[in-house]
Amino acid sequence: MNRSVKLATSLLFSAGLVLGVQTAAQAQTVEDGVFTQAQVDSGKVVYDASCKSCHNMRFYRDTLRSWNSQPLLYLWENILGTMPADNPGSLMYEEYTDVIAYILHENGFPTGDTPLDPDNGMEEISIVAP
Repeated sequence: MNRSVKLATSLLFSAGLVLGVQTAAQAQTVEDGVFTQAQVDSGKVVYDASCKSCHNMRFYRDTLRSWNSQPLLYLWENILGTMPADNPGSLMYEEYTDVIAYILHENGFPTGDTPLDPDNGMEEISIVAP
C-alpha cells in the first residue's frame, strides 16, 4: 500500500470511530432518567384533568409497547396532533411533555435531573416497552 492510501484508510477508520462514539453517546432510552420529578408532578395534574376520563395507564402501557424502539418525539408529536380527542393540540407544549413524563413514570421509568424537552434531543430518546 502506498503512503496516501494508508493515510486515507487511517483517516476513514478514525472518523468512523469518532462517529461511532458520538452516536453511542447520544443514544438514550426512556430508562435513562430523561424527565424530572417536577414534570411528573405537573403531568399528573394535566393527565387527571385532560386524559384520565378516556385513558387509563393500561392503555398507555400498551401504547408504549406499540411504539417500542421509536423516538419518543414521534409519540409526543402523535399525542399533540390527536389529543385531547375533542380538541387536538389545545394543550400547551409543556403540558404535553409533562403528561408524557407522568405516563413514563407511571409505567416504571425513572426520573432524572434533566427536563424532557421536545426541542432539545427528544428525537434521540428511544421508547422501551414497559
